[in-house]
Amino acid sequence: MTFPRRTCLILTAVILTYGILGVAIACTMQAVNTGGWAGVDADRFHEMARMIINGFTPYVSFVDPKPPLLFFVVSAMDLVQPPGAMDLPVITLINILCALLVFYIGKTDYGFISGYTAGLLWLVIAAFVQGYFLFSEQFAVLFLLLSFIAARKNRFVYAGICLGLAFGFKQYAILGLIPLLYLMRTSGERRYHRFILPAIITGLSSFAVVFAVYGNTATMSALYWTFGIAPTYVSSQVIEELPGFWASSTFSFALYLVASIVIVLPVVLFAAASIVRRGLRSPFEWTIFLFALVLSGTLFIRQYLHYWILILPFILLLACREFADDPEDNGEPGHNQIMDRKTESSQ
Repeated sequence: MTFPRRTCLILTAVILTYGILGVAIACTMQAVNTGGWAGVDADRFHEMARMIINGFTPYVSFVDPKPPLLFFVVSAMDLVQPPGAMDLPVITLINILCALLVFYIGKTDYGFISGYTAGLLWLVIAAFVQGYFLFSEQFAVLFLLLSFIAARKNRFVYAGICLGLAFGFKQYAILGLIPLLYLMRTSGERRYHRFILPAIITGLSSFAVVFAVYGNTATMSALYWTFGIAPTYVSSQVIEELPGFWASSTFSFALYLVASIVIVLPVVLFAAASIVRRGLRSPFEWTIFLFALVLSGTLFIRQYLHYWILILPFILLLACREFADDPEDNGEPGHNQIMDRKTESSQ
């Protein structure tokens, strides 16, 4: 596939702009004393990686409520460089890749300005929600966006694989089933197994690796700390094995929730105003809205600032619709693609 010279130049300029901005923010973050909660998750990820590298049994010698794929990836990072040395470069690269995916979605539906602005804002606002520290959310967002892009193109097997990979880094990624199944239905695709089975197989494959390498005890413990801990975690009960934060009263819960919203308030208000003014005019827009809606529910479980990383790409896409190149009355974005896919399915 060849691209026109102008398209190549524009794409190169976007990549360079995002790359320079992302690296500049990363260098700034490097100079900031992270401390506090920003480093707690990373410390635990590296401790689990140390257990794996040194031959101990994960989820037995040390526990953490994340799926195994995350710890395998962090272990690979720590084998390349000393623990922590790869954190910022890897996360910055993921942020830049996510910005490019957001740009691609926005540009496809609304034009260059909308896509470019949404990707640029992702890089900037991520800095305010701890997005340049090592958390599992950045990995999950990367694969959620890839899953959405694959589903838009009617490639539901790939969409399922990407969703399974997102789940391998963060359990909450399973919520992506809701908007993606909606998109399948509106596209006229009824072979749901083409999406669900790859998602399940991919999502559970890291547990199969744990079973093959460490045996049944480690596998059952991994399943417990990934799935079985959910009721205790969701109900904000104390879990002795884990450092945690939970609201001590309804007032403090509301206070922390509002405080986290204030950090991204301009984007939330802009996205909400865009929805009120323009509505949701296509299945793609409804899917993006459903992503934002279901992932926002995680904030009611924990009011961690970095939980916004999961939500940001989708509210940014909704907000930046206001910079669309084409007038509103030119038709619904993605409408022709949906109709073509329905025609193909009926044939």
